[in-house]
Amino acid sequence: MSLIKQIAHKDIDFNKWDKTILSSEFPLVFAQSFYLNATAPKWDALVIGDYESVFPLTQKIKLGFKYLPQPAFTSQLGVYGKVSDEIEALFYDHITKKYKLIEIELNASNKIKTKDISPKNTYVIDYSKEYKYNQNTKRNIKKALDEGFCIKRVDVNESISLSKNLIDPFLKNNLKLSKTAVKTFNVLLSSCKKDDHLLTLKAINKNGDIKALAHFVFNTKHALYLKGTNFDKKENSGSMHLLIDAAIKHFDGKVKFFDFGGGSMSESLAGFYLGLGGSPCYYSFLKINRLPQLVNKLKGIKN
Repeated sequence: MSLIKQIAHKDIDFNKWDKTILSSEFPLVFAQSFYLNATAPKWDALVIGDYESVFPLTQKIKLGFKYLPQPAFTSQLGVYGKVSDEIEALFYDHITKKYKLIEIELNASNKIKTKDISPKNTYVIDYSKEYKYNQNTKRNIKKALDEGFCIKRVDVNESISLSKNLIDPFLKNNLKLSKTAVKTFNVLLSSCKKDDHLLTLKAINKNGDIKALAHFVFNTKHALYLKGTNFDKKENSGSMHLLIDAAIKHFDGKVKFFDFGGGSMSESLAGFYLGLGGSPCYYSFLKINRLPQLVNKLKGIKN
């Protein structure tokens, strides 16, 4: 008899689930129920014991095949709670027997090694350790302050409408995200707002014009830079450096670590996070594709 129980979405005890997530080595917002309910509706749970070890199943079905994808705006899922080599192996065997296509990220506490694993990283500030800004970051913050910029917290009742006007076009036009992904993003913001896990900051100039806007999602231990952009790229006035600096200072003393929400990123973006005191945090990407060749062709999937 398997130690693992699969629990349908409607039967998940979200209080126990979230308690396990928050007691984990990496208590990430991505795996909390309010977040998954927005990015992977109707997700199921794999559970060992009384929610001692848990694994979210973000499954979907296409062309009659169940598969396990990484939801949009979500990183680092995998095993939470009590984690060991044996427990990881149990979950790995379970999902690889059940799904022919798996494309998910495992959180940094998951150490399983197989030929199907590849490395990824984000950048974080661990508030228990010293962090420093580089000279370029300091110059940009000073430039923004000298030009009369300041940071204001956006009222949560205004944050979503403001985001639709300013962040949605950035997601569509700059990041080339689909309408479905942008819709998911707004559902996520609403879920975060409802459960009081959303902080939205804006950088304004001396005339009151918004020059940067960003969303942060948080629990009692983890603060995530979700998405944001600046609207003064040509002027290079330092608005985004000033805004992120304000967020880092806001969460200092409130959470254990600040997450820049990395993953696949350009060198310039990685440099931006490093300049703000970020240190690399490594995790894993699990990809298995055992779909029939014809199905892969129909889906446009490369092995």
